[in-house]
Amino acid sequence: MRIALLLFASILLVSQAAAQMDRQRADPNRPVDELFWSTAVIGTSSVTNLSAGDLNYSIKHAFGLVSSGIENLYGVDGSANIRFGLDYGVRDWLSVGMGRSRFDKVYDFRVKANVLRQTVSGSSPLEVAVLGDVGITTIKNGFSFTDRLSYAGMLMLGRRFSDRLAVQVSPTVAHFNTVFIARDGDGNVVEEENTHIGVAVAANWRLNELFAVVIEYVPVLGGRSDNTTDAVSVGVDIETGGHVFQLFFSTSDWLTEQHMLARNDDDFFAGDFRWGFNIHRTFAF
Repeated sequence: MRIALLLFASILLVSQAAAQMDRQRADPNRPVDELFWSTAVIGTSSVTNLSAGDLNYSIKHAFGLVSSGIENLYGVDGSANIRFGLDYGVRDWLSVGMGRSRFDKVYDFRVKANVLRQTVSGSSPLEVAVLGDVGITTIKNGFSFTDRLSYAGMLMLGRRFSDRLAVQVSPTVAHFNTVFIARDGDGNVVEEENTHIGVAVAANWRLNELFAVVIEYVPVLGGRSDNTTDAVSVGVDIETGGHVFQLFFSTSDWLTEQHMLARNDDDFFAGDFRWGFNIHRTFAF
C-alpha cells in the first residue's frame, strides 16, 4: 500500500511539472530580439522603440574633422555639435521625444511608432516603424516662426537575418521652409534645395553580448543642395546593461535626420570625417 501511494504521488508530481512546462512554452509568434541596442543607429533613428513607461536620455556629440591634424588634436579642438534628447515610451509601440542641438540652436520634436514587429516564427518577416520630426531654429536672425521650421519623415524597414546581423532600410524625406543662395570662396553661386529625398541604409553586426559594429549610409536620391555629399558613418556599440555607448567616425556633424540628409558637406572617402560618441541611458518607471 505504501509503495502504491508513493507511485501515485510521483505520477501526480510529474503531471503537474509537465503542465507548468506547457504553460511556460515560448510563443513562436513572439517578436525577435531588438534589431538595434538603442533608438538611434548612429545619426538616424532605428526601428528599436522604447517600452511603455521608459524614459531615454541621450547625448550625441560630433567633433571637428580628424584631417585638421595634431595641432587641433585631430578634431577635438574644433567646433563640435552636441544634441541632448529625451524620449518617452507612451505605449510599447509609440514614443515621443524632443532634443536640442548646438548648431543653429535647433529644438526638435519627434514621434515614432512601430506598426509591425518581426516574429520568430516568420509570420511577420519585417520590423516596420515610422518617424516624424519637426525642428525649429532659434538663432536670432529676424526670421518668422514658419521660416525657421524644418521637417523629417522616415519609413523604417528592418529585418534580423540571424543572431548577429540586422539590416534597416529607411526611405527619408527632409524639408526646410527657408533655404539660402550664397557664394563660396571661389565666387561660385551655392544654392540650397528646400526638399531632399534619400534612403538611409544601416546594418548592425553583433560581435558578442557587449559589442556590435554599426554602419550607416544616407544617400540622396535626385536633386540636392550644391556642395553636399552623402553621409557615411561607421561605429561600435557597447552594451553595458544600463547604458549603450556608441563610438563612431562620421562625415556628418549634424544630429537630426533632416540636417544629416540635406546638409552634409564632407566626403568620407576623401578623409573628411570626424569622430564622435553617443550615450543612451534608459530609465524604467
